[in-house]
Amino acid sequence: MLLNLEVRSQLRDIFSKELVNPVSLRLFSQAIGCESCQITEELLKELVEVEPEKIKLEIYSPLVDRDISNVYQVERVPTIVIEGDKDYGIRYIGLPAGLEFTTLVQGIVQVSKREPRLSEKTIEILKTIDQPMEIMVFVTTSCGYCPSAAITAMNFALASDYIRALIVDASENMDLAERFQVVGVPKIVINKGLVEFVGAQPENNFLGYVISAYEKMRRENGQA
Repeated sequence: MLLNLEVRSQLRDIFSKELVNPVSLRLFSQAIGCESCQITEELLKELVEVEPEKIKLEIYSPLVDRDISNVYQVERVPTIVIEGDKDYGIRYIGLPAGLEFTTLVQGIVQVSKREPRLSEKTIEILKTIDQPMEIMVFVTTSCGYCPSAAITAMNFALASDYIRALIVDASENMDLAERFQVVGVPKIVINKGLVEFVGAQPENNFLGYVISAYEKMRRENGQA
């Protein structure tokens, strides 16, 4: 048992108070060549047992379920999609253990509410984005500041149909961490390196980086 009785009790309390609408967890996993897939599968199954009415789990293999993997643009395992009545573009890539378990739980809660936990001003500004943007947040399971950055990115994805939030475990995805020169976490990479910053920034600062990337993208496309 990965989740002890005390943790299950805490989860039951959180879910009973916070969950509003049903949430679907789609786990893309495989038995071969993935050390953390089996544990991720067990963890999600135990989580769903706490609130089976509101949280559903479906497990896919990218090798077998290629069409579904393509739809969700899944390239790595394990990848967890947190989905409501639509796909908000929220992905967790890796095993959400340690402090990152909080990120998973908060992601489920916010998707269940179908609305972001952001200021009205931030939501208004995010609504002006009309081109695809990807916010990649590199995290580790022992980083105290990482959940805050990851949850902010998830909320941005909830606020805009054009934003995807990819929470990436840096230690499990060393090739990506090396590619984007991740030395400290959380490191946030917007649109594959168009804009990058490090640290859990306040909402306003985070928004500033996203808008900076958006404007840079428009200039590069000759739209500014």
